[in-house]
Amino acid sequence: MTLIAAVGLDTFPVIYGDLLVSGLDQSGPAANAPTESRWSIPGIDQKVVLLGDNCVVAWAGAVALARTVIGELRAMALQAPLSIAIIDRYLAQLDPTVNDELSLVGWVKEREDFHQFWYRADIVESAMFGRISAGGGAATRFVKLAAPISGGPVSARGDAPDGLERAVASMLSATSLLLQAELSGLSNPLQHLGDGFEIATFVGDKFAKVGDIAFVWWKADVDGGQVTLSGPECILKQDYTGEFLLLRALRMRPGKLATDQPVLEEAQRVISPFGVSIDADHATSISWPGMEATFTCHVVVVRSAGSLSVVNQIEYSRSRTPTSIRFSLNDGRVPFGLNQQFCEELTQRVHAGFSGG
Repeated sequence: MTLIAAVGLDTFPVIYGDLLVSGLDQSGPAANAPTESRWSIPGIDQKVVLLGDNCVVAWAGAVALARTVIGELRAMALQAPLSIAIIDRYLAQLDPTVNDELSLVGWVKEREDFHQFWYRADIVESAMFGRISAGGGAATRFVKLAAPISGGPVSARGDAPDGLERAVASMLSATSLLLQAELSGLSNPLQHLGDGFEIATFVGDKFAKVGDIAFVWWKADVDGGQVTLSGPECILKQDYTGEFLLLRALRMRPGKLATDQPVLEEAQRVISPFGVSIDADHATSISWPGMEATFTCHVVVVRSAGSLSVVNQIEYSRSRTPTSIRFSLNDGRVPFGLNQQFCEELTQRVHAGFSGG
């Protein structure tokens, strides 16, 4: 299941592209090892592509076709800045057979105006998001979830965000809808905890991707008015070095015996820009950032009355010292600690939204 989307939030043009990092190597950890690196993040492509300073596109579908189409758009952008007219003409002349295998959504800026474009996408108007275009297997579910939402202020813990930071908090808050659309279409959604989203928006005078984000995944069960919160199940840190996406992930899994402490597994991966390969020397020379992030997005998958929903809570920290979760490097390993007051607040939020109390 995949999902890309173009929306407008707080006057900012926004592009989302999912990161399906949950198809994991399920081989067990070595005996008595508290942290293992055998959790392999499988091959992932960046679905959000910057086509010059004034244009960004996201793709879903056949990888080979996407490489061809985006490669041609890149070549055109090197000749002259893309415009909505140029993009529309190019998409109109594509072989009709491509229509069944590829979806595109994007934004292009001309002078002071932003224009949205798409190819084989679901389109809907929303009071909160403006025009939404979405592609991928979860697109129809996403536009149905997003269309009726009228919006409202985003509640972020920590420092008070303003300007671009407030907009990014809104962008992260909206990922709950994208994740719910994806997970609700899966036969066993709880096996897919840990996915993230690339986000791009207009920063200063050009489109850029938003890095320094940590997604923290939880589960909550609501039964008879009682909420049982468990987790975190997985933590995914996203950042960039140049155009290369850095993913660093932690996953908690039960020990071999019921009395064993949970095992913490760690994985990391460098994801090249779409259509570009990374050489081994570059990969090994990268200085990896810590797990702390400017934006921490706590994602709670809620099971209630046989249905599944997703809520999230954003924390913003200018100094990259979130109070909800703390990390400490220890012999090259990354244990973490939780703020119990925050855990109680998260439980109360789920209770208020799903237990009728």
